[in-house]
Amino acid sequence: MTVAWILAAGLGTRLRPLTEQRPKPLLEVCGRPLVVHTLQLLANAGVTDVALNSHWLHPAIPRALGDSIVVDGVTMALHFTWEPTVLGTGGGLAGLRSILPGDGGRALIANADALIDLDVTALLATADDALSTLVLKGVPDVARYGAIGTDDDDRIVTFAGRVPPLGIVARERMFCGWHCVHPRALDVLPPVVVDTATTPPTAGGVESCINKEGYPHWLKQDALLRGQDHRGLFLDVGTPERLWEANRVLLTGEVQPTSLTPFARFTEQPGRVFVHPGARIDPTATLVGPCLVDDGAVVEEGAEVGPLAVIGRGVTVARGVRVAHSVVQSSWQTPLVVDVDADSVHVFGDGTAGRVGIG
Repeated sequence: MTVAWILAAGLGTRLRPLTEQRPKPLLEVCGRPLVVHTLQLLANAGVTDVALNSHWLHPAIPRALGDSIVVDGVTMALHFTWEPTVLGTGGGLAGLRSILPGDGGRALIANADALIDLDVTALLATADDALSTLVLKGVPDVARYGAIGTDDDDRIVTFAGRVPPLGIVARERMFCGWHCVHPRALDVLPPVVVDTATTPPTAGGVESCINKEGYPHWLKQDALLRGQDHRGLFLDVGTPERLWEANRVLLTGEVQPTSLTPFARFTEQPGRVFVHPGARIDPTATLVGPCLVDDGAVVEEGAEVGPLAVIGRGVTVARGVRVAHSVVQSSWQTPLVVDVDADSVHVFGDGTAGRVGIG
């Protein structure tokens, strides 16, 4: 059985004030939290046992997701660790491995804070002779992200400047945050102690990073690390601008995903108007595509939604109000009523504290 470990403990500093109210993995793209998009890709590949770490605004993530979740008809068992002090990618993974070790085969690692249209089945089908296979993408400004160099056979020969070239560099690409890894790759990282007497288990130890202290070590030991090329959608959703862009490219159809299923829960009307069956739209309201109205949302008399608008779960667009070029995150701590026109706000959460204008 293949298990998956999802890194979800980041602070989301660049997304504030949106992340003052909810952790970054729970911010939504087309009504679905980033972490649920990640879970959906895993479910596509038949992965149903997943562990996630949590730190910022804990216990928001385990409370929101629960011990199990159904994604596109697939039931997934979820396990969590809590890091009172953030442990980095290395310590985070060590804690997740402790509570969900798997059956000795390879595990999948994913970041919860990016949007990627990834065929996880194809990633699992890669040869298992490599200690780890990392998903890489060619971008024009690759040095900005820490270039990973591969030879003609996609063997990794440099790692973000941390290892002198171990062969001829044929290509340089950025790392997309997904790995298919033999768990022993984590053995060189500082140990983490997990207290299973707490709910969820508490992880503590020394902060570490698999990309700084793990993979460079293994490369120096001549271990085989391989890159898998990814040519589809990948967006690091690290700023309000990037969060808006992620919503926009899916909502408009500019990107047609082959693995992501962002609109599976919705009924599509002409003009790329997506409405959840649980939404309530007044007969006098107007929906202008592309737009999306999620479960439990209410669009009142004479209101207008769109173009380029997402109305999250439980949000009310008040009578006569127009919302366009904006993404309204689902109601979170308090009911959210949009009672003034919103145009080019782009992304906002609950109330004024979560409002971000980038237009």
